[in-house]
Amino acid sequence: MSASHDAIARHYPAGNPRIALYLAIPLLLALLAIGIASAEVPPGITRVSAADAERTGSAIHLTKRPVGGSTLVEVETSTTGMSLLAVSADGSEVALADQLGEASGSLTLAEMEGEQLRIAMPGLLAASFASDGTWLAVIDGRGALWRVDGSSGRNELLGEGPFIGSPIIQGDGSLLVLAVPSVEAPYQSRLVRLQPATGTLTRLSEEELVYAVFPLDDGDLAIVAHEAGGTVVRRLAGVGKALLADLGIGAVNVAVAANGRIAFERTGEGIYVVDPTSTRARRLGAGSRPCFGPDGSSLLVRRGDQSLALDADGSVLAVSDEPAAFAASAGCLP
Repeated sequence: MSASHDAIARHYPAGNPRIALYLAIPLLLALLAIGIASAEVPPGITRVSAADAERTGSAIHLTKRPVGGSTLVEVETSTTGMSLLAVSADGSEVALADQLGEASGSLTLAEMEGEQLRIAMPGLLAASFASDGTWLAVIDGRGALWRVDGSSGRNELLGEGPFIGSPIIQGDGSLLVLAVPSVEAPYQSRLVRLQPATGTLTRLSEEELVYAVFPLDDGDLAIVAHEAGGTVVRRLAGVGKALLADLGIGAVNVAVAANGRIAFERTGEGIYVVDPTSTRARRLGAGSRPCFGPDGSSLLVRRGDQSLALDADGSVLAVSDEPAAFAASAGCLP
């Protein structure tokens, strides 16, 4: 016992509650210090409460709306210029970028309750949530692939790449990404599977210019690729492939629903759809950047400054003046 402790013990006899409290203080302080240390936010990450976001004029509000068999999530931001990257499967969290491109930026994870995580990143290109919402796959401005924890914001480099496109997180934890020579000059883009545990890349198809990949209901993949006659959509199953649609020249921003329905944009002409039971494209109406809901019955498009949810015949189901995306819309950038 130290001299000071000995003096206190003499002044307050054994069993006195004051001496017990005094002797417990160092232990309490040590435990408090441990708790504070464990709760510290890692460098480069800022946690913002809903109240602080409202107070500083940086609040982000999420609204969920049922549209057909899907959930549309609208995002109202107090800060202009933010880009919506991804929505979690349950629609309770979104990922946003303060700017897209190579310059250093901030990835913001915003929750339905209003809390935010702001994570410094070396640029931002794309992001996707895992199905359980616990983490995200993020492609930074250089094309490197990161794993970002949805609760703490801690991030781990999975692969230098460079990669582009919207990463697909599969059930076994592997990721489907498009490998390119460089982000600035993606004259080749090859579909590969990355195993995070080993960093191993496996090429999945021989196409030299793949635009996008989408998971199908039966476990197969639909790949959108460039061929001599234009843009095609092929089903990739095991070691075999089957042509789903030949969209010809001029088809851009192609989206494939899990049920096999295809949507694409022709510049100046609007949105076209190819149904699973047909090979002919039918015009749905004006718009750009189509993206399907998970059940394939609803389609989100941009018209001017609005997002419109359409049904299979082009009827308007919902209109949003805010950035919006379907929850769990894998492979499709909002």
